[in-house]
Amino acid sequence: MADQDPRDLMGESFDAPDEQVVSTRGASVRLRDAGVTGMQGPRMDPANQSLADALRFTYGLLMAVMVALFVLFIFSGMRTINEGERGISIRFGKPTAQNIDPGWSWTFPYPMGELIRVGEGTVELKIAREFMPYTSRASSDDELMALPVDQFTRESKLNPARAFSNITADLNLAHTQWTVNYRRTSHEQWAENVLPDQEQALVRAAVQRGVVHTLADVTIDDLLKQGGSGDAISSRVREIAQRSLNDAQSGITIERVVLGRKVPPISLLRQFADVQAAAQRSAQAREDALRNREQKLNETAGRAAPVLIELINEYERLVELEAAEEAEALLARIDGILEGRAVEVNGQVVAAGLIGGEVAAVVNQARGRVSTMVSQAIADRDYFLAKQKQFESNPSLMIVRDWSAAMGAFLERDFVQAMMLPEGVTLTELLISQDPDIVKELVREKNRQEALKALDARMEQQRQDAFRSRRGIEDPNQ
Repeated sequence: MADQDPRDLMGESFDAPDEQVVSTRGASVRLRDAGVTGMQGPRMDPANQSLADALRFTYGLLMAVMVALFVLFIFSGMRTINEGERGISIRFGKPTAQNIDPGWSWTFPYPMGELIRVGEGTVELKIAREFMPYTSRASSDDELMALPVDQFTRESKLNPARAFSNITADLNLAHTQWTVNYRRTSHEQWAENVLPDQEQALVRAAVQRGVVHTLADVTIDDLLKQGGSGDAISSRVREIAQRSLNDAQSGITIERVVLGRKVPPISLLRQFADVQAAAQRSAQAREDALRNREQKLNETAGRAAPVLIELINEYERLVELEAAEEAEALLARIDGILEGRAVEVNGQVVAAGLIGGEVAAVVNQARGRVSTMVSQAIADRDYFLAKQKQFESNPSLMIVRDWSAAMGAFLERDFVQAMMLPEGVTLTELLISQDPDIVKELVREKNRQEALKALDARMEQQRQDAFRSRRGIEDPNQ
């Protein structure tokens, strides 16, 4: 085979042509020797067979690779949705399934389809730099939120290129920091209109817009005021920011906006602190005065104090107008309230038993004294009548009895010391001191009485404190 001409393998004859029949015109038909062709045919079958086998093997291998690639392409559409996420299946650019639960899910592979995963959890965003002065002491938002106020630059003039602020309704400057919590509630809108890497920038811009609009209607005093003003401002900021996100069809819902820090210009921080402290002291003094007023009124008349004040003022007006009949009728209603009765005033019935405090104590004491005086007067009258009968029957005996009773009562007093003298002595001079035992007993009794009075006073004070509240004293009898 090595000595053969390669052209013999192609079945062609390369015998030299006869020089006599050489022609310059190309032959239209080439005749072959049947004997020669038949001899070369068997030599071509193994080569053709090898080539055919190689082609068939290559084709089969290509088909297997294509099938494997197709299977891998189909299985490439399998995606995992993690906990706290929901999926959206996209086919040819249109959503075919939404709110897919966590787990394995299949969709058409890219570019025919796609599975978009959307987080459902709450995302916290801190706006810590956008409205604060410049500082080089912190870089992240968390560090800026925790940084003390005095660590920011105290510049008398703010450089707008690096120091930021809010303008309030009274044209003052203020600095604020905010914390925002939001969620992706409309997954389809979020997937259609929001780029994931631009999500926080979108929310940040919406909240900043809300802050600028809201603080433009709030004075710096209202902003810095302690109390519930911060909640109202935060609610207004959230409302404006949510409206902006809804207009953008972002599918994002802001759950909460918190005003984390609110300060005046750093260079004027001390002056604002002094003003705020003075305002707080004034408010505290006013609150104390109102509380003391209510306490005093309740201590004086209990729950009937407001009604009594109104009626007494009206009574004085009627007296000045010399309306005697109307004044007497009104005075009767006042007396009824003081006595604890139900009284009609201006078409409304004042409930019984509203009177309390010192007025109730004075009224009760007066009632007790009236009853005691009446009883004492009756007893004195009866005693006088009895003495009168005794005197009419035996005057001397009555005088002796009364004198003896008076002398006995006099001698029984603690400070009286009786001394016995011999009968018949007309002139006696005694130079003696008081009995020390009697003096000690008198001092001891005096101290005991003072201790009892102090104890009664403390018990009364404790009784009053038991009914004392922030608004005053309530009537213990109510």
